[in-house]
Amino acid sequence: MISFKKITFVILSIFSTLFFSQKRNEPVNLQIKGDFTHTSTSVVFPALWSDFQRETITSYDIQNKHVVVSYVQQNSKKSKTVLTLYLYPKKSVDNQLLRDEFAVYETVLNQNSNKSVDLKPMFGSSSNDKVKVHYLYSIFDHAMGERDFFKGVKYTNKKSLLAIYECGGWGFKIRVSSDDMTSDQLAELKNKTEVYFGLLDIASKKSLPISNTPAIILSPVIKRDSMMINSVIAAAHAKIEWLGKNSEKKELLTGFNDMNIESEVYSIQKMIEFYKTHEKDGPMHADTKKYFDEMIRIADHGKIKDYLYDKYNRLIQYDEGEAKKDEYLQFKTDKNITENTNEIFYKLYYIIE
Repeated sequence: MISFKKITFVILSIFSTLFFSQKRNEPVNLQIKGDFTHTSTSVVFPALWSDFQRETITSYDIQNKHVVVSYVQQNSKKSKTVLTLYLYPKKSVDNQLLRDEFAVYETVLNQNSNKSVDLKPMFGSSSNDKVKVHYLYSIFDHAMGERDFFKGVKYTNKKSLLAIYECGGWGFKIRVSSDDMTSDQLAELKNKTEVYFGLLDIASKKSLPISNTPAIILSPVIKRDSMMINSVIAAAHAKIEWLGKNSEKKELLTGFNDMNIESEVYSIQKMIEFYKTHEKDGPMHADTKKYFDEMIRIADHGKIKDYLYDKYNRLIQYDEGEAKKDEYLQFKTDKNITENTNEIFYKLYYIIE
């Protein structure tokens, strides 16, 4: 399980995830006619699978560890379903990674659509006796832009799915876009894809080093005073403690499962507790005082979960969140809760060897 003997603190100017393999100067489409075996994970991508014809295998590194494989099911001249699988190594994993990747995709999708796209997040998990994989996914409608000789860009309405998985040292994503599938059919295809391409086998290939304590990356903004630094460290330590006590070993091996709102609630409570205990110890920056005044108002009114739902833009498990969203927005106005409370001050992370 997660160890508490030693914690490493690192101040970084930006948060980032790096990839293992030496990158190519530009992606290359591999010319393979039969089955393609991803050597590092033993995943087999057949030329034909469940009425889907493999269309492309794109490699992003010279060892073909980072690949994107695209399949097409052509139902008619104007109706098709495109299934794209992303498999890539990670050099580091942090507790915000799943959320960050989902949010980035939503931003890019909206930038390339002619109308707003709502990626309502859903949460799932898959497990066996060795590992448990948590994931974020969404089934949504959007208008996909395609090149058109007469119109320049022609937008076609599609039913789509995105799923992003925590697989330890490997990244795995499923993307589907269809002209005729229903939401239920997309969900069924996702489940079928997970099983056939060995989601749990991928997750077991490179586990997180949970015998070591996760390191903690601290945002530069907290360097304004010792109160901010020490209270954030207390919050990060509390999250590590909660995860160690409340998570199964087999899920810690694959990711942080930071979608569980209770770990974040516990972390915030301990941060506020530290602040109250040491508030009179010495001078603090005005921004620190303002931040904790607002956080204490949120806590005193029983709004921590509503605050987290707003802070993470729904990307956290809280069933009542959507129904209470408007109420919390009004609370923010009434109690002068600023957007400064939504800053992310730390991340937990592992370096993958």
